[in-house]
Amino acid sequence: MTDYDGLVYGLEETIYHRLPGLSSTGAKKILKSPAHYKHYASQPEEPKAEFDLGSAVHSKVLGVGAQIAVYPDGNGPELFEFEGKELDNVLASNGAISTKAAKAFEADARDHGLIPVKRATARVVNIMVESVLANDTARALFERGKPEVSMFATDPDTGVRMRGRLDSEGPELGDLKTMSGEASESGFAKQVFNLGYEVQYGWYDHLYELITGERKPWLFVVVEANAPYLTNVHVLSEDARRIGIEKAKAARERYAECVQSGVWPGYHNRNGGPIGIIDVPMYAIYDFQDNYDTTA
Repeated sequence: MTDYDGLVYGLEETIYHRLPGLSSTGAKKILKSPAHYKHYASQPEEPKAEFDLGSAVHSKVLGVGAQIAVYPDGNGPELFEFEGKELDNVLASNGAISTKAAKAFEADARDHGLIPVKRATARVVNIMVESVLANDTARALFERGKPEVSMFATDPDTGVRMRGRLDSEGPELGDLKTMSGEASESGFAKQVFNLGYEVQYGWYDHLYELITGERKPWLFVVVEANAPYLTNVHVLSEDARRIGIEKAKAARERYAECVQSGVWPGYHNRNGGPIGIIDVPMYAIYDFQDNYDTTA
């Protein structure tokens, strides 16, 4: 297998995912616990509908990657040959993807590098893509940038081999996110820290600087997966960027320690003991003060 280094343009996504190196997804896993990362590395996640939607939107906006294949449902020109017959509908009577023919269609589509979706989902994909491209800031970002740029480098401090894949590389670095919640500032802020997007930023920022010596602005283009399918563009605050950089560094250090020791432990309690001590989270303190505290 080719040993890539630096920025690599035009690398197929399937090849990228087979290459060695710790990714930002792996970094987020190991921050949960080394055991989480070990399981993730040995048991790849199965395709999920929400992942398929995001992948399809990415492919259409960026113009590269897997395209969609619509399940034949009797309402379009699609046909599928199954057990010697051409079928114009492979779905169950209730529209579920539960028949043998539907399962065979799904497997065949994925074998050919396509994303199988229902017709309704295909319509949503098109609406979301139109929403992204109708946003002047998002459109300019992707028009100026090169799509799906793979990155490979070795961290000099830990010796950890790193990899990442930018949605867009240009004057700014861009990342396209689809989300079921709101693309507002407050809505996306919850997603950032729930899904570890700040870690992704810290990982890619460090990796890109290792390769190019540059640090560029990082923009999140966020499109909602529910009506009215709004698009918004965000940058992380200085505090959020600092937190992401420190978390990414901690992930590299933890990974290097585990590789060296061969031990991939589970959760680490803050007191270092076998029994954790549960503090009151800030939201619970505020709730108590607002609704139950009689001493105020």
